[in-house]
Amino acid sequence: MINIIILLAILGYSAWVLVRFLRKSRQGACAGCSTSKSCPGCAGSSMNEDHAKIKKSI
Repeated sequence: MINIIILLAILGYSAWVLVRFLRKSRQGACAGCSTSKSCPGCAGSSMNEDHAKIKKSI
């Protein structure tokens, strides 16, 4: 009986983490990062996206 409870807890937590990851990934690069505006990695990726948009419009 305890094995089933532990298994359900693990599966439930895994599903919750997966759903949270998918929601954040839909928001774009570093969307889940609380420092997305000041993070060098996040700032670089947003600059690349802006540069790509400019190239496409030319």
